[in-house]
Amino acid sequence: MTISQTSRSGLSAIHTIDSAPQRPNSARRGLIQRLGLACLAWTLGIAATGSVSAGQAQDEAAVRALGDSFAKAFLEKNAELRASLFAENGTFVTPQGDYMPGRVAMVKDFGAEAQAVNGTTQATFSNYRVRFIKPDVAVVDALLTVRNVNGPDGTVIPVIPINFVYVAARHGDRWLIEDGRAHFAPAPANSMISRK
Repeated sequence: MTISQTSRSGLSAIHTIDSAPQRPNSARRGLIQRLGLACLAWTLGIAATGSVSAGQAQDEAAVRALGDSFAKAFLEKNAELRASLFAENGTFVTPQGDYMPGRVAMVKDFGAEAQAVNGTTQATFSNYRVRFIKPDVAVVDALLTVRNVNGPDGTVIPVIPINFVYVAARHGDRWLIEDGRAHFAPAPANSMISRK
């Protein structure tokens, strides 16, 4: 064997020896790159989910605000504002069962309700349950508690719980009530009354 052949086989052996550790490094590097890409994809997925959740949280706040604005307008005796929370052809059924198709009918009926409001009347929504049927449509179930309202006979009614269900839909950049239904809820149990 000549020296050049020996050095070639030696170089070949050295190359093989040096190459063997590089294969695991190459495999390790590939694994690290794949893990890095997976982490990046996961992070982007979380960010996208977070922005969807943030958008839905904003929508839910806007849908809840419809109920809160309804109660506020009731206290202010502002029938036009209450009706403006509904779609133009929206409907509403009062706790007494009166059906109102459209804003014009609502303004008329809401105006008559104003006589029930006095200086100590309160109206608050609570127990909101909001379910999005579609991104632009939500069903809301809540409790409207009205306190200290004038009754038909002139006496003050201390508490009236009302179950209030409405369907809200996005109209452009605004949420409006499409249909609302209000029903008297059972009065809260009074622990001071003895039961036999």
